[in-house]
Order: sequence, then structure tokens, then C-alpha cells
Amino acid sequence: MINFGGKKDEGGQNEGISQAMRAMSDQIGRQAQEIKRLQEELETAQQDAAAAEKARKALAEAEARLAQMEAELKKLKETTATPTAGGKSVSATAESSSVSGAISGALGGSGVVKIGPSTPAPVATPTPGDLHVGGVAYVQQAGGKNLRLRNAPGLDSTVLDGLPPGTQLTLLAGPHEKDGYPWWHVRTNDGREGWVAGTELVTTPS
Repeated sequence: MINFGGKKDEGGQNEGISQAMRAMSDQIGRQAQEIKRLQEELETAQQDAAAAEKARKALAEAEARLAQMEAELKKLKETTATPTAGGKSVSATAESSSVSGAISGALGGSGVVKIGPSTPAPVATPTPGDLHVGGVAYVQQAGGKNLRLRNAPGLDSTVLDGLPPGTQLTLLAGPHEKDGYPWWHVRTNDGREGWVAGTELVTTPS
């Protein structure tokens, strides 16, 4: 009697490894997408030291998880059984290509994961009379109404206070476009902070 049990067990083992490698490939692709998102978040947070540090820490943790996943995938490929005549085996080359494609797609085709903090975007030199981070602005007199100081950009955010016309403000960050307005993060001379619509700001007092 011919015993086919050995080949059957080997085929089942290879199929299990193949499934594990495909699952790991999917996880690596998702992790690469998360790294890309964190890189973009870090670039937008460069002007806020606390936010930038938080983004850098999250990016480093995500990159460490990606490296761990790639190491686990490498171990799976090393345990792949050697192909036998007439038997099925896992193609390590095909699985490796699948992983590379997942990472490349997640990172916009570059296939490269940036390690370490992103390079800050160049800061344009402000033109005299323009609103810019670090500059001073004033609530304009149009309509004589108080300008709403909000806890976040957007018309649906919470109103913290009202700033009367002529109030001097220091511009901390911005502009952030939302709801059709350019929003600026500001601080008053008495220490209040929040977001205001830039359309109601001028660089010289009225």
C-alpha cells in the first residue's frame, strides 16, 4: 500500500504558511499607510513644538511595529517547505512581491518608509502688511461687533469669548482653512488663546 499521508501533511503545512504570509502582508500594508498619515501629520505640526514631538513619537512607534512585522514575515518565508515533485509549495518570491506592492501603494508608489523626523517645510518670508505667524494683528472695526474667539477652527466650534474691535493679538499658528474662512490661532495681551476668523483681522490698528 502506498502512503500519501506525508505529501498531504506537507501540502497542508505549506497552505497554512501561505495564509499567514498573506495576512502579514495585509498588516504591513496597513501599517505603512499609518506611517504615511503620521508623516503628513508631523509636517503640519512643525510650528507647534508639543504637537510635533507627539507626532514624532507616534511615527517612531509605528515604524518600530512595521520593522517587527517585516521580521516576522521573514521568519515565515524561511520556514516555507522546499518544493517537491508533484507537490504544492509556497512561493516566497510571490509573497515578497505582494508585501513590496502593499508598502509601495501605501506610500504613494515610492516604496520607501522615511525614518526619523520629517524635514520642516520652508517658511516663506512674510510681506509687510500680511498676517503671519509670530506677527501682531488687530480686530478690525467693521460693524463694531465683537470677534468670536473659538476653541478650534470652524463655525461649529465652541465660542470662548468675544474680542472687541481694536483688540491686539499675537498670531501663534495658521491660517487653517475651514468653512470658507482662514482661521488663526491667537493670543491676547492678557493671555487668552483661541481661534479667530482671519477675515476680521488687520495688521494695523484702526
